[in-house]
Amino acid sequence: MNVGVVLAGGTGERFGGKTSKQYCLLDGKEVISFAINALKNSRSVDRVVVVAKEQFADRLQNEYGVTIIEGGNSRNASLKNALDYIHASCRCDKVIILEAARPMITTQIVDDYMTKLDEYDSVITGQRIVDSLGCFNAHTANRADYYLIQAPEAFKFDMLYANFKSDSPLTATNQQMPEDGKLYINFDFVNNHKITYFADLAYCEAMMHNE
Repeated sequence: MNVGVVLAGGTGERFGGKTSKQYCLLDGKEVISFAINALKNSRSVDRVVVVAKEQFADRLQNEYGVTIIEGGNSRNASLKNALDYIHASCRCDKVIILEAARPMITTQIVDDYMTKLDEYDSVITGQRIVDSLGCFNAHTANRADYYLIQAPEAFKFDMLYANFKSDSPLTATNQQMPEDGKLYINFDFVNNHKITYFADLAYCEAMMHNE
């Protein structure tokens, strides 16, 4: 069995709206719906688990037909809750982790990541750095030596579960995997914008209509 996880338990302190960003409307749909539907429409995902606050659990379960897990006090704690649930409830082969605040995800991307796990232990989203890069501890930094890590991330479940620690200071899930694990970095998902501020809603909607 393969499982898709949507992390949606964040408070969005920087967002500034009256409604949590994952429940705001984007192109007439809830922001969270794009991640959920990308997973539910995937031929590679058998079950969808959403990590969310308790007050949203019943509505999300009834509206989207997904399993709801209570979030923790950090991204890693929330993900650990989901991994523990998956480990206890089914025999999972592959898991893909999405963030509710990244609505540009598509089913095609989900299927591609899951297929790549036939060859790799981890598949992550990378963004090349195009601006000059500064460093507090050095006079110069070569941007070609670095890249940004984003969700979605996909993993062979047993390897991730054996190595993941909720109290790790690392926020990139793959950085908890063994260093000798086989990693694929996808640099082609270039419009993987995250809803961080209220204005990002209009920005993402414009990108959706210009694709």
